[in-house]
Amino acid sequence: MGETRQIDKALVMTGLGLTALGQYSLREAHQYVLDSICKYPQRLYLNAVFNPRIWGADQLDELKGWVKDYNLRMIKIHPTMHNYYLPLYNPFLAETSRKFVYPILEVARELGLPVMIHMGEPPYSIPASIAPLAEAFPDVAIQVGHSGANNETSYAADALLLARTHDNVFLGSSWVQMPDLIQMYYAVGAGKIIFESDHSPQSMGQQMRMVMNLHLPPPLGAGASPDEVYQMIGGNIAQICHIPLEEPAPAD
Repeated sequence: MGETRQIDKALVMTGLGLTALGQYSLREAHQYVLDSICKYPQRLYLNAVFNPRIWGADQLDELKGWVKDYNLRMIKIHPTMHNYYLPLYNPFLAETSRKFVYPILEVARELGLPVMIHMGEPPYSIPASIAPLAEAFPDVAIQVGHSGANNETSYAADALLLARTHDNVFLGSSWVQMPDLIQMYYAVGAGKIIFESDHSPQSMGQQMRMVMNLHLPPPLGAGASPDEVYQMIGGNIAQICHIPLEEPAPAD
């Protein structure tokens, strides 16, 4: 909006491929990002990627210590890369999925953390499949990664309907095209849209410009106010992840 800005704080995660291979422990898969957070603790916060196919209760307990030690503020799951369904309504089919996924959401609830769920491909990552989980954990904030538009742009409409009907569901912006972002703004408001850079492979500047262009008048944008734009590109995620936007004043 005509201002030169820098990224003051960011949620960061490890390379996803490291979490898909069974030879790495949870810590080994995250070591580079953990070291980076220790180097810049006032700027970097952890979104830990958890693979329930190779890590279990002991690793979930390890995550609890990362809140203090490594600025853990979010947990991410990736059904497509890690090859499992989210729990649906059929009890028989959902039983194994619940064993995979429910313990992660229970830890997130205990720690007061949101959960990001990658979405964007059939059969494991269709946004509507989040609905049973959002209903089972109404007190856990869930971010729909890419709003499902990562590989299927039409899934953005699916994610929009999910967010309209579930108070605890938020919509990630990366890969979402401008017409769908405008629809999301009108449908759920600025308070439910969260900027995702998906950098890399996406260009961070390009992804941010898409969200900021919501301040343009229709039909190019939606006439969002500057305060709403800043809410979408930082305020919302800071609130649900308990990340301070202002540094505390030094003690006398």
